[in-house]
Amino acid sequence: MASMKSPEIVLSFNEIAFYFTRAAVGVGVPYGLAEDFARSSIWIAISGIDPVEISLPALKSLDENYSSIQVCQTDGISGIVLSSIEKKQLSALQGGPVVCDCISLISKKSKEYHHFTIKKVDNPFLIAAAVGSNKLGYWQISWNSSNGNLCSVLTTQNGNYKTSWEGNNIPEQDSPSDVFVMSIENDLKNDSNWKYQKTYFYKNRKKYLEEGIPIYCDWHKFYYYFSRVLVPSDEKSRILGAGAGLIDRD
Repeated sequence: MASMKSPEIVLSFNEIAFYFTRAAVGVGVPYGLAEDFARSSIWIAISGIDPVEISLPALKSLDENYSSIQVCQTDGISGIVLSSIEKKQLSALQGGPVVCDCISLISKKSKEYHHFTIKKVDNPFLIAAAVGSNKLGYWQISWNSSNGNLCSVLTTQNGNYKTSWEGNNIPEQDSPSDVFVMSIENDLKNDSNWKYQKTYFYKNRKKYLEEGIPIYCDWHKFYYYFSRVLVPSDEKSRILGAGAGLIDRD
């Protein structure tokens, strides 16, 4: 993210919820999933990452019919497997909320025995954002980036998280990847891989509540998806019920 340049726009949390929910609806996502997507986008923004930069490719992939929100759940050898019903990538806008629903149904005692594999995900980091924004505890979300490097996110308590890479730049992802989600709560104290990694704190929420969330990346492209849900402001639309009536009867 090019944080040194001026932002194209600065949004409040409520505006993020408003625009991001409707942008997702604009590419065909049901309203409930769109709200989940907006909540994940706020979680991304709180850590200092431009949420448009992360989410725009996922919206574009759905709009261009490369990804699907039609999901199939099966029981595999190593746990639950989620995949697209169609011969497409699975949209993270669907995969994230589904795995969160599965996790929420697991008892605390059985967490360590549960593993999830999400096949051919278009935007793996959005899976981590869904788990993190739902504050589901200690889960490790892993995938291979486009250059073959293993990437991992550890969600911790209260919406905090760590990453296996340095800095705020998410590794490039120009092809789908399988995502693996597993509980490491019982092994965290002995896991040296995460001991010295930077923690992104959810407490930064207060800062962004006061200052707003800066958007640096392609706001006009994102707004295009949002604009699809707007009702045209013309005489015909007003006659059909949009906006105020032609005659004020109050």
